[in-house]
Amino acid sequence: MPSPDQSESLTTSQWLVSDDAKSWFAWLSGVDTSAIGTLTRLRQELSSDQAAALLSQVELRKRAMRKFTHADGMFFTDIGLQQSTGQEIAAYKAKRFPTNQPLADLCCGIGGDLIAFAGRGPTTAVDASADHLCFAEANVSAHGAKLAGTLCGLAEETPLEAFAAWHIDPDRRHEDRRTIRLDSFSPSLNQLEAMLRRNGNAALKLAPASRLPDAWEAEGQCEWITHHRECKQLIVWLGELAKKPATRTATRIDPAGKVDFFEGTVRYPVSSTELGRYLFDPDPSLVASGLVDTLAESFQLARLSPESHYLTGNEALEHPLLQSFEVLEQEKVDAKRLKKAVAQAEWGTLELKQRGLELKLEAMRKQLKPRGKGEGTIVFTPTVAGNRAILCRRVSF
Repeated sequence: MPSPDQSESLTTSQWLVSDDAKSWFAWLSGVDTSAIGTLTRLRQELSSDQAAALLSQVELRKRAMRKFTHADGMFFTDIGLQQSTGQEIAAYKAKRFPTNQPLADLCCGIGGDLIAFAGRGPTTAVDASADHLCFAEANVSAHGAKLAGTLCGLAEETPLEAFAAWHIDPDRRHEDRRTIRLDSFSPSLNQLEAMLRRNGNAALKLAPASRLPDAWEAEGQCEWITHHRECKQLIVWLGELAKKPATRTATRIDPAGKVDFFEGTVRYPVSSTELGRYLFDPDPSLVASGLVDTLAESFQLARLSPESHYLTGNEALEHPLLQSFEVLEQEKVDAKRLKKAVAQAEWGTLELKQRGLELKLEAMRKQLKPRGKGEGTIVFTPTVAGNRAILCRRVSF
């Protein structure tokens, strides 16, 4: 049974997904939500909880537009939105699951992954939060799908034997701080391993920097996924969902949903060398997965230094997980000399990048005072010759 506070919260959540609240959302879409008249009407005609919940949803929906195309008809909590999987990544992940077979999404939150799973087959939503389940079911419905059922309870108590496969996004917050320690997750590492013994066909959504048990690395396929140049999550595919056990995958999904990837196993670091004609910036998924050196070895590239993930070579190379730059010159990290170089190049649009150093790039930009019609990039990084500023331009293929 939910506590009195939970019951009151759930009542508000149930009202938010009702037709009555729908008419209020429609009205709010045409007015200034911060105007005194708007706030006065809300206070006069609704309870304080309902008014606050409406206004909160309006703001959350604005924030959610980056993740969800139909955010204006969805429902969120603050933490639920933060932890939710965006629609492009969710659609990609769902393709790995069997079709028309019972699936379970544990710790489903507001339903970012759930929406994609429900379009794949009969899916049961599981979460300890009744509010999240209420919103998740409404969000699935808003995308034209239905759930096979909902379970309000602990993930580790779910009868996993009833499903062909399951997905889980364990709570990664410990004492109000993000954590990458699996023994601080909920369910805990021991509980997750017990769940896997009951049904080994699973996908575990984890923080990209999580340290994994050796058995998961050996038996599963670990995939790091990047979206908008940020490594968003690590998925450990296990059982029948692991297509290539004991391998790692670095995956990039662009805003249109196009998927590019690189698979392999971790190699010893490639040697470092002097800067060549081209510089290559690896995708964050390559860095997080430890596959930078594997890719470098495949294409005969070298690191600029052991402390830098930037790669270099003398031949142009087109690869979806590498940003390519033609090197123009290099300087020591000296603002006066760089300012002069930028002025001579007539760069008005200036991109600044760094790896392996901790510079305040915006402060540096103000010092360099870029002016002109040209475009250029300066990469700050350790090299075998010391810390350097590399002036270059992007290569278009």
